[in-house]
Amino acid sequence: AETRVAVATDPEARGSSVSLVFKHPRLVEKTVGDYRKDLVESLFHSMVNDRLSEVARRSDAPFLGASSSGGSLGRTVDTYALSARVADGGIEAGLRALVTEAERVRRHGFAAAELERARKTMLAAYERGFLERDKTESGSYAREYVSNFIDAEPSPGIETEYRLVQQLLPGISLEEVRDVTRTLVHEDNRVVLATAPQKEGLRAPTADELRAAVATAAAAPIGPWEDKLAGRELLESKPAAGRVTDTRTIDGLGVTVLTLSNGVSVWLKPTDFKNDQVLFSAYALGGASMADPADYFEATVSPAAASEAGYGGFGPDDLGKLLAGKLVSASPYIGQYTHGISGASSPKDLETALQLAYLALTRPNDRPDSFEVLRKRLMSAVINQAQDPDSVFSEKVRELNTGGHYMARAMKPEDVTRLRRETARAFYRKAFANAADFTFFFAGAFKVEDLTPLVARYLGALPSTGRKASSYVDRGLVFPAAPQRARVEKGVEPKSQTALTFFADTGLQEMEMYQARAAASVLRSRLRDLLREELSGTYGASVAYSDLAPVRGYGTTSISFGSAPENVEKLQQAALAEVARLQKEGPSAEDVQKIQEIERRDLETSLKQNPYWLGSLQTVHMLGWDPLSIARREQRIALLTRDSLRAAFARYFPLDRYTAVSLYPEKAPASPASAPR
Repeated sequence: AETRVAVATDPEARGSSVSLVFKHPRLVEKTVGDYRKDLVESLFHSMVNDRLSEVARRSDAPFLGASSSGGSLGRTVDTYALSARVADGGIEAGLRALVTEAERVRRHGFAAAELERARKTMLAAYERGFLERDKTESGSYAREYVSNFIDAEPSPGIETEYRLVQQLLPGISLEEVRDVTRTLVHEDNRVVLATAPQKEGLRAPTADELRAAVATAAAAPIGPWEDKLAGRELLESKPAAGRVTDTRTIDGLGVTVLTLSNGVSVWLKPTDFKNDQVLFSAYALGGASMADPADYFEATVSPAAASEAGYGGFGPDDLGKLLAGKLVSASPYIGQYTHGISGASSPKDLETALQLAYLALTRPNDRPDSFEVLRKRLMSAVINQAQDPDSVFSEKVRELNTGGHYMARAMKPEDVTRLRRETARAFYRKAFANAADFTFFFAGAFKVEDLTPLVARYLGALPSTGRKASSYVDRGLVFPAAPQRARVEKGVEPKSQTALTFFADTGLQEMEMYQARAAASVLRSRLRDLLREELSGTYGASVAYSDLAPVRGYGTTSISFGSAPENVEKLQQAALAEVARLQKEGPSAEDVQKIQEIERRDLETSLKQNPYWLGSLQTVHMLGWDPLSIARREQRIALLTRDSLRAAFARYFPLDRYTAVSLYPEKAPASPASAPR
């Protein structure tokens, strides 16, 4: 009958959070009536989450983010949880806000426009599943079978579910959705869970204070929700269209390349892998490297600042309302050496997606209050990272591997405090001012003749000088010239983490990059057998190659694994010894054959996926490779040999140029084997 409360503090916690969890008997879903109840509850969660998202974007928001969700405890109890991430010291305020929004729904319900948007969004999701029914991946079926077997969850198939949703959604009323609170929200069988960092100057609330917060919020006067957006279009008037000035085809790939009158280049790859998916991306050379070092963090946060402010006079919540029921996205980004936009759409919503991209690139809003909301979220994300062992460890790895370069440094609280809104805004507008800098790529379910006029209208209308002007600035990241080691002591748990990083400059040559990745795959397999199976020292090891494309001259291969502190040195030496053995002997013929088989299976799968084609086309364009090399990757796999991989290990895992960083608990005594040498 009572409200139970648990408050946990931990010196390694990254942030504060609070949840209000309600328990009730599990709903067994057997009939169409049960299915309808589940739809009503899903609509409820959707509308509450929309409201919570809107509250989180207010300048005086009581939480950084919040959610409404259902779950289960064991096989007989279902749960309803209202959860929030809050700023340190904000647990009570966040809890009161969660209760307030639940009470607002219970007393006043939802607006008709809210329910209509939720219906559209749900119907669009089911429609996509229906349209993709002959292209559904096996994993989806496997999950359905498991749920059916373990939990007796009905599995009638998407055709039946889509038909039911079409029939049932129109009859679900506002009163029904409001009344979900009568089932889910109650004064008994509820638990408050709160977590916070344990640090000087921060006091965690007591159980009585949290119970009082719930009671106070539930008894307070609460008005109805105001839903303000009505009768507006994403683009009140369409921009003047550009025109296609040149068309060519890459016949071996089924790709059409368009050149638009404003200098934008567009690569089109129609596919039949998915029936209801179109992906697109664009890039230009430059990224945050174009910013003065003193403005680097403003450059990196500028896309998030623009997204938080919204586009075309619409805030992000307004955009969400306008786009309800449309499967579209368009997100600008600023990388270290490139910048651009990525997005996705259903075929029928492609014009809307291009309109959204047009607004994002040309009409970012200027809202000072939204920048302060972003600053608040950033501060919450970084303020406790110095207490988090994994964050401290990762920072040391980056510092050692780059000589403490500013582009590899994590943002700190003082950096967040110093962020300048006008600097971020100016960088964003300058980065996207000249459309001729960008090359766009599309892959998915479209016809070239249908997409071309839309591309000409919206991408061809982007402002441009008519020629490329942006380029990246090589900011001179340098890997240490000789082996370096570092020991990080942080945290109290008896666990360690190790990262071995090697200098690996492939010159961004396609075959060399492939050889480096193949060598990493061989080593990953060998270390799994050696470190896990033979030495029983870790659950697994990760091995990877990375670079700074399009910047040449800096690349790395890395080995990482977790272990008990007393095993760190032994496993490090075993890993390095295995690298030395592979440099001398090369992998076995069996190892080469295994990797080739894995590569062929991965390639076979990848060739039927839109993200693979989007990424591959952008990569060959950015690095100046022959596009037809994408079609020759099977031949590339055949060129792997013991000798070529042995040479790759010598080049890309150099034992005279690597770093070794290990994380130990603060109070763990150093064993003799791990003493500094």
